[in-house]
Amino acid sequence: MKFLNITTLAAISAFFLISCDKETCEYVTVCEPLGSNTGQSGISIVTYNADNPTDFVAAIYDTRNNASVPAGTDWAPALGTGGKITKPADWTLGKLGRIFGIATDKNANVYLATSGVYGQNFLNTPYQNAVPGRIYKATAGTYSTTPFVDLPISYASSAGSLNGVGNVAYDKINNQLFATNLDDGKIYRISMTGSILQTYDPFAADSGTPDITIQDERIWGIGVNYENGNVKVYFPRVTVPSTLLANRNLYSITLNSTGAMPTSAPALEITNLPGHAEAITDLEFSADTKKIILSERGDPHDVIAFSYNNTGSGWNFNTQYAVGGFTGKNAAGGVDFQYIGDDKNLVQCEEFVWVSGNYLEAAAISPGRVYGIQGIKYPGNTVATAPSTDLFIDYNPPVYNFAMKGDIGDVDVIDADQCTCISK
Repeated sequence: MKFLNITTLAAISAFFLISCDKETCEYVTVCEPLGSNTGQSGISIVTYNADNPTDFVAAIYDTRNNASVPAGTDWAPALGTGGKITKPADWTLGKLGRIFGIATDKNANVYLATSGVYGQNFLNTPYQNAVPGRIYKATAGTYSTTPFVDLPISYASSAGSLNGVGNVAYDKINNQLFATNLDDGKIYRISMTGSILQTYDPFAADSGTPDITIQDERIWGIGVNYENGNVKVYFPRVTVPSTLLANRNLYSITLNSTGAMPTSAPALEITNLPGHAEAITDLEFSADTKKIILSERGDPHDVIAFSYNNTGSGWNFNTQYAVGGFTGKNAAGGVDFQYIGDDKNLVQCEEFVWVSGNYLEAAAISPGRVYGIQGIKYPGNTVATAPSTDLFIDYNPPVYNFAMKGDIGDVDVIDADQCTCISK
């Protein structure tokens, strides 16, 4: 296990700055800050469904000091009492519409993507955002939002209620965003000024008709990883019938030296992904680039989150996480890594994950119905032990019932500078 603190980090950074220049360091793995998010590292953003214009569609949780939180409890009341939960004034349904996907950049700005995914749940009615392809930027500090970019998405009928942005991811090396478009099945490369730079269609061309594209062309989750000096963009594909493992695969494209997407076909990275939901909505990589976690979304009590390790010769399955009660298949479609630590102790990098979910069983909560996010050690957990070993944050304590079933969305954590180790 790797432990880093600020002093160690500074020494490592100084060594590389003195011993080599940009050219000779280009393919050396270094550990140094890539941005100015110090002080914000470890802040978590969670999205969720809303019904009234004044209801919030996302919140910020200060999850930095997680090492001393009692396991099996709901951390939300303590965070709320301590002023560690923030709901920016304009993060409401009336201002943003319904939001699912999240990304954060190197300066701790937050990007929130509009989505119709909540209409996937039988408890929710179809909902069409006024601008279904819009991504908002929330500026670090005040987290006030402004429209950032609009992907070309259209509705023809209520059947298009799932239409919108699949998810969004940030590329640290090239300082750019990638987003998936459920209307045309394409990946969009976006500048940090909100301009669409390029599109990439990894599979067959869309028919061009409005509403969400056919199942075989849908791309939901997207992530960026750094491998052997290359920047790679990953995305899953679930084809019909989705119940067969052979129709659930993970692909990647390798960016060129300018950060542009290629014209070639995508590479197959992992075959036979577990699960059977039609949408794999989120995937995230660890700061050391050697771990990946994924979550699907669908039936609130029959969807999973899982992870793989990269051994250098490919990706090997690590574990399926026990998310919530019953069989542990209560994932809500969001995952991300976080360090274990606090402001007084060493940081244990990327050995902890947050998973969004339904019916999360916490030992100290009766009847144990937490709807929000569950914190799990990366190696894995079990249905039997999770209520006592894991961390939990409920959306609306002390209301612990099924009223929020299907309404929990994505989770994203601002990267820790001191844990960032990538090839550059």
